[in-house]
Amino acid sequence: MRALAAVAGLAALMIPGVAGAAEAPSLDVQVVAARTGPEADVVLVLMVTGNGLDPSALPADADRCDGSGYARTDDPQETGCYRIAASENGKPVGKLSYDLMLNHGSTAYLLLSYRTPADPKSARALRLDLSFKLWDDVVRSRAPETAIDLAKAPGFDNPDNPWAPLHAFQDRRLNEVYDALTASPRLTTDAEARRLLVQAERDWIALKDADCKAPLEATPAAEDWCRTLRTIDRIDQLE
Repeated sequence: MRALAAVAGLAALMIPGVAGAAEAPSLDVQVVAARTGPEADVVLVLMVTGNGLDPSALPADADRCDGSGYARTDDPQETGCYRIAASENGKPVGKLSYDLMLNHGSTAYLLLSYRTPADPKSARALRLDLSFKLWDDVVRSRAPETAIDLAKAPGFDNPDNPWAPLHAFQDRRLNEVYDALTASPRLTTDAEARRLLVQAERDWIALKDADCKAPLEATPAAEDWCRTLRTIDRIDQLE
């Protein structure tokens, strides 16, 4: 999830290791979690990573965006929306809409909803093509033709709390970062440094849990939202 180098314009983007070769900015899309309801209604939590983009370039909100085009629904001159084309098993999905959960650096987390044309009980191959306008250019998915096997995506029960699977995803990422850190040469040979890191992580977990339960009317969704943000911040600290 590390942000790539910021650039002033498209012409400044370079393919690593190949001087003078321009590489267009692009998007990588990953399904963090997927849920299919009883009426073939699908809810996906997506991680969209910008390659070769300044963090400020990503669309900042989903207000008046319906996924059908770059312009906002009430003003065709005002862009700032993702355009999303989705299909399952080669058939376009129906009733597509999306919301922006959060932007963090050059990564966006989206909540995508649609009606699947496929049999929910069958094998389902999802193809996603996301894009948005950046000045006079369009930033697109790097591999829109790649099929995503929805059966391999973690599921979640409550469509009203997409923060729960997103927090679980970030928690797994944090564990990977922590395990790599504790396996580093310095911490495998320095017992005191390892002890301090382990204690700091325990203290951070206690603080995170207490902080996210602090609101007087905390709901599961609000707590998971808080835990997600705290965990992302912790990953940034440890990386």
